[in-house]
Amino acid sequence: MLMTPQNLISDNLELVALPAIVTRLNEMVDDPECTAADIGEVISQDVALSARLLKIVNSPFYNFPSQIDTISMAITIVGTRQLRDLVLATMVTNQFRRIPQNLVDIDVFWHHNLACGTAARVIADELGVGNTERFFVAGMLHDIGKLVMYLVQPELSRHVRELSEQPDADLANLENSAFGFNHAELGGELLRSWKLPESLVEPVEYHHNPMGARHFQIEAAAVHLGNAIANTIEPFISREDDLPIIAEIWGVLGLSPSILDELISTSREQLDSVLQLLYYSEAA
Repeated sequence: MLMTPQNLISDNLELVALPAIVTRLNEMVDDPECTAADIGEVISQDVALSARLLKIVNSPFYNFPSQIDTISMAITIVGTRQLRDLVLATMVTNQFRRIPQNLVDIDVFWHHNLACGTAARVIADELGVGNTERFFVAGMLHDIGKLVMYLVQPELSRHVRELSEQPDADLANLENSAFGFNHAELGGELLRSWKLPESLVEPVEYHHNPMGARHFQIEAAAVHLGNAIANTIEPFISREDDLPIIAEIWGVLGLSPSILDELISTSREQLDSVLQLLYYSEAA
């Protein structure tokens, strides 16, 4: 049978499933009869998750002027969808820890992806858009399709990685030849299977081709640029990650290329606190 993103994921649902609480929150956020209090009650039942979320919303990540003491207050101030995105961000890094170390250094992987998320959020701040969490989460998940490939097809993935180290190799073409699709397409399909909104799916699916995004081109352009910024402040995972910035994205974002150094500097300044909040505490 022809391998497709859909059947690769459907055949390995247990390996790539979201934590139950994130699945439940997804359902509740999309249910018009669910209140913020209902969502807060579900989150509050997980003491460790609640503590992490309160730590995040009281950190410089948000820089709110007053202390937020309860999950219900966090939902009121941050918003239900935004808090759902934060729950996803705090839990997803633990979902793919069984990947062979000789395929990828998982710390390097998440450092790079969190750097991309941080940069995408900095770009969103520069644009003055609301709900910058969706930019952050899309950025931190932009390469998650690679992890699915490593997890469910390790030998084929190893072969592709070896070929990708050759000069002038094109990883997307190598993946398409080996799998019939590339990691960006697989990542988008994974997020669809998780029933996440298209505002997260499209930026992941089109992060190497942001002009192809139909509905969320700004988000896709921000993740594309965030990936390039991440490559200046964290090691890139493969040669293919170090691709040039597509010139058209500056017009999509309404930004001048002259702001790039400032975006890099701000992203670098914020990254350590993001890693402390969302990665080191999870890995401990």
